[in-house]
Parts: sequence; C-alpha cells; structure tokens
Amino acid sequence: MASLYLSILTAFSLSIVLNIGLRRFAGEWRLLDVPDARKLHEGAVPLCGGIAIFAAFFIANILLEDRMQLSWSVFSGLFLILLFGAMDDRFALPALPRLLAQTVAAYMIINIGDVANLNLSGIVPPELTAQLTPLILLVAIVFIVGVINAVNMTDGVDGLAGGSAATALFWLALLAFHGGRVSTAVQSLILLAAVIGFLGFNMRHRWRMKASVFLGDAGSTLLGAVIGCFIIALSAGRNGLPFPVLLWIVVIPVIDTLSLIIRRIAAGRSPFSADRWHLHHLLQDTGLSPARTTLVLVALSALGGAVAYFGVIMQLPAQLLAAGLIIPVALHTIFVFRMTGQSHAALRLPRPANPQTTIPGAAP
Repeated sequence: MASLYLSILTAFSLSIVLNIGLRRFAGEWRLLDVPDARKLHEGAVPLCGGIAIFAAFFIANILLEDRMQLSWSVFSGLFLILLFGAMDDRFALPALPRLLAQTVAAYMIINIGDVANLNLSGIVPPELTAQLTPLILLVAIVFIVGVINAVNMTDGVDGLAGGSAATALFWLALLAFHGGRVSTAVQSLILLAAVIGFLGFNMRHRWRMKASVFLGDAGSTLLGAVIGCFIIALSAGRNGLPFPVLLWIVVIPVIDTLSLIIRRIAAGRSPFSADRWHLHHLLQDTGLSPARTTLVLVALSALGGAVAYFGVIMQLPAQLLAAGLIIPVALHTIFVFRMTGQSHAALRLPRPANPQTTIPGAAP
C-alpha cells in the first residue's frame, strides 16, 4: 500500500513539475496552439500537457509492485497513441494515419484472452458470447478507438477534456475496487493524480483566469485510450462488470461524437471536418461562459459515472441500465435540434463564433 501512496504522490508532483518545465520547450518543438478563426484563445499556448501526464504516469508505475504495473504491451500501445497525437499537434496529420495508429494501439493494449469473455449482459445473451469471439474483439477495438476520438473531440474548452477524464477515472477506480480488479483501480488513481496535477494549469479557477497549458491531441487521445482500455478491462474475463453499464462512464463524449458524425454526414461533409457543432459550443451559444460550460459538462459526466457505479452497487439489471442509455441520447438530440434547427440548411451552416469561447485543442 505504501508503494501506491508513493506512486500517487509521484504522479501528481511530476505532472506539476513537467507541465511547468515542458512549457519552455514547446516553442522550440513547435508544439503550440495558435489562435485562428475557430480557436479564439489568447496567444500561443503550449501543447505539452499530454506528454507531461504520460511521463508522470509512466514513472509512477515503476514505483509499484510488479503485479500492479501495466504491461509493456499496454504502455507501448499508449506510447504509440501519444506519439501520433504529438505528431498531429505538430504537423496536423490526415485522419487515415491517425485512425490506423489508433487501431493498432487498441489491439496492443487489450488482453485478447479476457476480451473473448467480455460481459455483454443486456446486449448479447451469455450463451451466444462464445460464438461471437471475433466480433467481440472487433467491438472492443472499435470501442477503444471511438473513446479515443470522443475524448479528443471534447477538448474544446479549458479544463473540459481533463475534467471529464478525471471524473471517469474516479468512477473507474471505485468500480475496479468493488469488482476486485485492484490493479485497474490502482492505475486509475495514479493517472487521476497526474491529470489533477495538469488541471491546475488548464482549468479556470480563482487563481487562473485562462489555461496556460493544453492537453493537445497527444493528451486527449492518450486519456481516451486509457479510459477505453480500463472499461474493457473491467468488463472482460470472469466476473467482469456488464459492458453496457460501464458505457454510462463515457456517455456524454460518446453521444456527442456520434451526433457530430451523423450531422456532418447529413450535411454532406467529412465526419472529421472542423466546425462549431460540438455540445460545448452549443452550450456557450446559450450564453454560458467557458468556465460554466466546463462545469456543466463535467458534472454531467460525473452523473453518468454515478449511474454506472450505483447501478452496479445496487445490482440493478444490466438490461435496465442499457435501456436507460436512451435517456441521455434523447435529451442530447432534443437540445441539439433546439439549438441548430431541424432544417438541412441549418445543418450545413456553422454556428456563429462566440467571442467568449476558448477552443484549446486542435481536435475537429
């Protein structure tokens, strides 16, 4: 237990130190987010938060007992995600190489044997699971890639992607402890500590009026990969938690991403094109400040995680919680149509820029 406390403290402290130190090299590495017509923040902001979080997380892992450490295969997959994310921050890579790298990384970070026993209660009858092993493996990879991009797409307001990831990691840690997955719980707490260290520089608060460091695509895709990996890990193997229940942990970014893809395709555009149709943009169009927008969406993410946790604790039927996902889907759809209008013309036109908006990431 002493090694856990030391690792958590190390992850938190190193995250702070590295976020301060790496900012000095961001200009030299050309890892800067420069304002433009869509990114309305003030001045060039370093995109080194994700690199700092990964380094702090990795070093803190070394201090753990061997049985608690993540495997080299997982860390290799996460490093691949970080690398391509950083390259995207630097060179603005096309969508295809990013997706290919994310798919390879997803394959590297899942345990194939355990994923074959993924708990799909509420979706697939248990007696059919063994017959669907190749399909389940594909679902696991697609899910992780989807969460990677969903978290990446939330990175549009100071503190939002990091804050949402922190709430997800908190509930994952509690669920992992409850399910006896101590290693996953420990890893969630260590990464949570590193993310909290970063949020001191990224989230608006009493002593900081705007972010001084951004996650960058490297950081947002890294956090998405870890969260997706941990959800699969908690749902896989014997006594795995029901996968549909764990979807509540990422329900907000996943629904918003699927909604964006559908609306962009309906408008005759690439699903990876940039616009101001994200949920955080629409909330700001109602008059919410960036800080309040972050607060609202992080609170909703926390609520989704609470549904998953208390649903498991109270042993609610997986079918009920799976069916309940229709509620956030319906509420999101109603809000989007209310803000954008239902006409095809409304779908084609981007929302007018809000001068109060801060769009820190380069995510589409």
